[in-house]
Amino acid sequence: MTSDDAFQTLMAERYAIVAKLTELNSAQLTREGRRAGVEFELSRCRQDLAAEPTPELSARLAELEREHRDAIEQTKKIEAEREALILKLEDIVHRLNEPH
Repeated sequence: MTSDDAFQTLMAERYAIVAKLTELNSAQLTREGRRAGVEFELSRCRQDLAAEPTPELSARLAELEREHRDAIEQTKKIEAEREALILKLEDIVHRLNEPH
């Protein structure tokens, strides 16, 4: 493999990582929007439940709490994947900047 081939390979890896990071950032924004919406719904549901407890509201509250936990877990997974990709990207940039 020539140095040009190695450079092209690293650049292709770099572009793939940047594209994946862009995708993850978009997913993160969507997830954060949903999490905020669920938090609003949770607050409202708790108020309604305090004013007039019903089995339906209790079930809805449990459902919203599960959805909130899931949103937080997905956010953590996205953040971990993003961090791993950033480390790979930093390694590629370092290798690209090494003297040949």
